[in-house]
Amino acid sequence: MKVSFRSAKSGAGTASTIISTAAVLTASAALCAAKLAAPKTEAVIFDGEYIETYNTRAGDLNEFILEQDRRLHPFDRITYAGMTESGGYELVVERAPDITIVADGIEKEVKALRGETVSDLLARECITYDYCDHVSPEPDASITGNCTVTVERSFPVTINADGVTKTTAAAGITVGELLIREGLKLGGYDEMNCSTDDMIYEGMTIDITRVQYKEHEKKQPIPFDTEYITSPNIKIGESETVTEGKDGTAIITITEKYVNGELVSSEATDTGVIEPINAVIAEGAAIGTPYSKREGNFTLKNGIPTEYEYVLKGKVTAYYAPEGVVGTYSGRPLVIGSVGVDPDVIPFGSELYIVSEDGTHVYGYAVASDTGDIKGSGVLCDAYMGTTYEDCLWWQAQYCNVYVLSVGDNSVYWM
Repeated sequence: MKVSFRSAKSGAGTASTIISTAAVLTASAALCAAKLAAPKTEAVIFDGEYIETYNTRAGDLNEFILEQDRRLHPFDRITYAGMTESGGYELVVERAPDITIVADGIEKEVKALRGETVSDLLARECITYDYCDHVSPEPDASITGNCTVTVERSFPVTINADGVTKTTAAAGITVGELLIREGLKLGGYDEMNCSTDDMIYEGMTIDITRVQYKEHEKKQPIPFDTEYITSPNIKIGESETVTEGKDGTAIITITEKYVNGELVSSEATDTGVIEPINAVIAEGAAIGTPYSKREGNFTLKNGIPTEYEYVLKGKVTAYYAPEGVVGTYSGRPLVIGSVGVDPDVIPFGSELYIVSEDGTHVYGYAVASDTGDIKGSGVLCDAYMGTTYEDCLWWQAQYCNVYVLSVGDNSVYWM
């Protein structure tokens, strides 16, 4: 409310100040006689869009306030803003907030001091409450304008949780807020018979079901299998382990559900497999242990190749070559399994399998790659045994069956 007061007196304005109407009302009786003697003065009050003109006998600002005591409440605040150009007073009146208090089924209209807390207002109006009651706005909130203050009395609410039944008192809050107040935390899988967003009500029962899921792994072995193969480089009746077997592992995840601490279900899920490594056992197919362990594309049955082009019978001798000799006449490398031949009888590059007629000596798989003094010597093949004479003593000369597994093209690589 802005007040422009035209006074018959003139003078300088005072500093801006806030004047409480209660401070000046006490002087009203002493000023009554002075008012009657003073000349009339016009005063204009601006209250928002409302304008009212008064004729007053007040001689100064305080007297005018006393004259207006029926328009002002003791909690209203008047701010002196200075003098107008015409010598009047400029005032700003801040009205005390209008408050409606709703408590215990009764509505009460009161004024409040601007800035005081809700709890101070309720105390002044002799309205008590405890921590379970719901006060809105909150007791610590400051009053800044017209509003309604409600006091909702608490009522009983029952909570069943963790095997305990508890009855507490509350009002005006949600289930979630009540649980926080009571120090009850919900797990990620817990279940309730209501929502945390529901407002509590009198006689309400809140049931909390604790739900937990626990996982653990279980490992089960997967036995390995054994695979048997035949090898032309092993004697019949003997065997060798080519690959060691190793059990695999099946990883199973067990998910258990607990309700209020009791196991109610269990579910198994395959989550991983470590495949087993099968054992490989090579069983002998040769009549005797071959001297040459070179690998070829052939199989044996009862020590004899199952497939071949033809078989030659004749003497097979042994030879050696000093260290440093690495090649053969055909240009192929000199290794155990290289044999010298008459290329007109056995072409270079032919694949051979050589075993003595009596089965006591097995040279094994060989490739016709060398020559020498074979032609016209009566020797069918000359088998390479190594780098020393002693290497040849075991074989010496044997009458053999030479199975031609494939016929070479007589090619030489050094020419």
